[in-house]
Amino acid sequence: MDTTVIYGVNPVVEVLSAGGRVDSVYLAVGLRKSIRREIEQLASEHDVRVLFIKRRELDRMAAGGAHQGVVAMAEKTPYMDLLELAKIELKSRVVVLCLDGIQDPRNLGALARSAAAFGAAGLVLPERRSVGITPAAVKASAGALTRLPVCKVKNLSRALDVLKEAGFWVSAAVLDSGQAPWEFDPGDRVALVLGSEGSGVRRGLLERSDFRVRIPMCNGTESLNVSVAGAAILYEWLARP
Repeated sequence: MDTTVIYGVNPVVEVLSAGGRVDSVYLAVGLRKSIRREIEQLASEHDVRVLFIKRRELDRMAAGGAHQGVVAMAEKTPYMDLLELAKIELKSRVVVLCLDGIQDPRNLGALARSAAAFGAAGLVLPERRSVGITPAAVKASAGALTRLPVCKVKNLSRALDVLKEAGFWVSAAVLDSGQAPWEFDPGDRVALVLGSEGSGVRRGLLERSDFRVRIPMCNGTESLNVSVAGAAILYEWLARP
């Protein structure tokens, strides 16, 4: 089994609860009893071994990440084929997040957490100039990246063309010159493009978009973090009554 490190209480609980393939769980000696019991119970239900080790060993395994005394070795999350993601059917609107150059694993994790919370179909990530499913991203997602469909593509522009051919409308998030998410109907199948933390959505992707969406803000307010903007749009299109 090709494994990866998952650390932190919530991510490890998530991957165990979801029935992910976990080889072993490592708990810090002296871990709080309530946390230990919860994880031991979940591990027992899925026939996963639990080992107790010193915190300095957990520090090494988590490469300095905030592991909270809990680390798991689990099977790497497999990437889904784009065509398979494009065929996903949900009860209501289908929204796929296409992330253009997101390099901070905390932003990727936060976006994945919002996508899972509001019912998005999955994520599309480019192979270059983008963070992947790293332990830090999984931690920031509170485990959402272990159960959310994720595609990795060589060319995001071509991926948008494929999604268009599958019936998706492409909407790019911008700072200005766009409509508020509640001002128009994006359609039943939407590819929402979110740009990098510094430069936003690249021009070539903007030219491929059918719509441009922005979050209206008060005068003098700085732009929103990409994960916050993504969460606001997802809420409007997927969860708002």
